[in-house]
Amino acid sequence: MPSSPATGRSALPDEGESLDSSASRAEPSPSSSPLARRAFLESSAAALTGGVLATGMAPALAEAQRQRAPYSLLIERLGQRAEWKDLDLRLLRRITLGMTAADVTAVKAIGFDRYLEEQLNPDALDDSAAETRIRTRYPQFFFTQGELLAREDRYWQDVVGPANRAIVERAAFSRRQLKERMTEFWADHFNIANAPPRLVDYRDVIQRHALGNFGDMVRASMRSPAMLIYLDQVWSTKWGVNENYARELMELHTVGRDGGYTQQDVHEFARVLTGWTIDANRNFLYRADYHDFNAKTVMGMEFPARNPAGGTAGMDEAMQFAEYLIRHPSTARFIATKLLRWFIRPDPTPAQVTAVAAAYASTGGDIKAMLRVVLTRNQLANAPAKLKRPFHYYVSALRTTSVTVDPWSNWGGSEGVGGALWDLNHQHFQWQTPDGYPDRAEYWAGLMVNRWNAMSSILGNWGQPGQYPRFTAVPWMGTTTATGVVAEINRRMFGGEMTTALATELTNWLQPAPTNQQRVQQAVYYATCSPEFQYY
Repeated sequence: MPSSPATGRSALPDEGESLDSSASRAEPSPSSSPLARRAFLESSAAALTGGVLATGMAPALAEAQRQRAPYSLLIERLGQRAEWKDLDLRLLRRITLGMTAADVTAVKAIGFDRYLEEQLNPDALDDSAAETRIRTRYPQFFFTQGELLAREDRYWQDVVGPANRAIVERAAFSRRQLKERMTEFWADHFNIANAPPRLVDYRDVIQRHALGNFGDMVRASMRSPAMLIYLDQVWSTKWGVNENYARELMELHTVGRDGGYTQQDVHEFARVLTGWTIDANRNFLYRADYHDFNAKTVMGMEFPARNPAGGTAGMDEAMQFAEYLIRHPSTARFIATKLLRWFIRPDPTPAQVTAVAAAYASTGGDIKAMLRVVLTRNQLANAPAKLKRPFHYYVSALRTTSVTVDPWSNWGGSEGVGGALWDLNHQHFQWQTPDGYPDRAEYWAGLMVNRWNAMSSILGNWGQPGQYPRFTAVPWMGTTTATGVVAEINRRMFGGEMTTALATELTNWLQPAPTNQQRVQQAVYYATCSPEFQYY
């Protein structure tokens, strides 16, 4: 590990060591390092949390045990520092998981509209490098249902780690960044806690339809063995109805909690869904002998009694009602609201929601059409800064810091990528309730020490292959001056829009030894911990 020139101690945590808010650590002397590490990080925490720091707590516990920092206060504090004026870069900030210098070059070459259209049509983008990377390193990500079932006794050891690593690396290195952002969005919308079929659902339902048609995604999800297992649909029969899936298909997937249904409608829809189950190999199966053929009424739609029969007559009832939900105006408004919150602001106006919902209605749920209404110049120009969720924050650091990410199998340890996401409480497939990980700044504003430690896991290693991302300072040192190094950090990580305050702090830090590789490494680390980098 690099050591601080002033103290001989590491300015980043040593290998195996975590930063603790109360730990005693020697700091560089004020004369040699105007940017004291503790002061810099504490200022970052204050800007992120409005001065209320809940360190070391899981987000749910932090939210329950500390005063919430109002979103408006979070934005106000960042607004005192942010100087984001370029609309092209505002687009990049919202549709990528961290804008790189290459992204900036690309959008400037073809312009806002063409760049957005390219991202809305990901199959036209050559992503062979990322695809080859994933297929070569992590074949487990492509396991079939049968292969997953055969490895169920070693599912956690053989599948979970590599599959999660594949998701991280695809998010970091794919050219299809808007698709990655939408994959993250829909994975929470149709959340399923970890189970062996979950990976198949992630690939065949979420990824496949992320920029397609919302109705197609609902139809695919209804036949997803992982979803049917997770929400207990596989055990719902005419002899014993389980309401879980019926409720969440309405409340979370389509019309929303205020979509106009009652508890009686939930029960009746659960009766409609009886017979939807899986076979012994965990493939979707409809069983007519499990279906309730008696009369049912759901949200005013009547299903008359019929004689029990084979075939798909009972299955057709569920599809008929699903089509009603997909076309329902409440579904259009519910999805429009969530998309606006994801990309634009936490409090979209009725006019904004109406415009996006109209695009949904006129196209039958085309996701690209809705995004064209969401991601306009005017809306991006007036969008407040948004706090990166931990996964977004971590991936954005991988994308912008030029680290080398080796293939790695030790996912479950405390080091490196896997441990960092566990510590940040944002591991894929681990949110236990069907509502998905929250998309609210006040939920994620705690755990600041964990966020800093996550950056140490990216930037705290110099050359050891295998376990850690590896950082080298060479690409950052095109000049021999502190100003030149900071300019390179600005270009690579901030699209040229680093705030004056941060540029001054980093320049002062580098001034005594601007081409010392350890100081450059520390300067990049400080940049990732800054409020400017933690928002987008």
